[in-house]
Amino acid sequence: MRRSPLIVLGTTVAVLTLGACSSGGDEFCTTLTDSSATAATAFAPLIPGMNTGADAQERLDLLTAAESHVPEDLEGDFFTWKGYLQTAVETIDSDPSAVLAKGSASDVAAAGEALSDYYTGTCMN
Repeated sequence: MRRSPLIVLGTTVAVLTLGACSSGGDEFCTTLTDSSATAATAFAPLIPGMNTGADAQERLDLLTAAESHVPEDLEGDFFTWKGYLQTAVETIDSDPSAVLAKGSASDVAAAGEALSDYYTGTCMN
């Protein structure tokens, strides 16, 4: 049976693309999915009064565990979000308005969204 070169090429590209996606973030995803309850909220802004310093610390601990495996293209977002969580750990109970302000800053919001999209789109698939 003779196969069309386009079908063979298309199949090869699809396999290589899927392999690249899964291998780039495998350990990062595994670290997150091993703590799926925390990962489910890890990239959502904290809400003072509903969340505590302990909640922020739990999320920060998860990110710290995943840090050495973060995909290169997410590093900027990762460290922006990690900085937000560090601030939250230190101030959510003493200065809730600082946590709200930092969480609503455009760079932090964009970082949380990018990380959440990666988690749900790559790690959860």
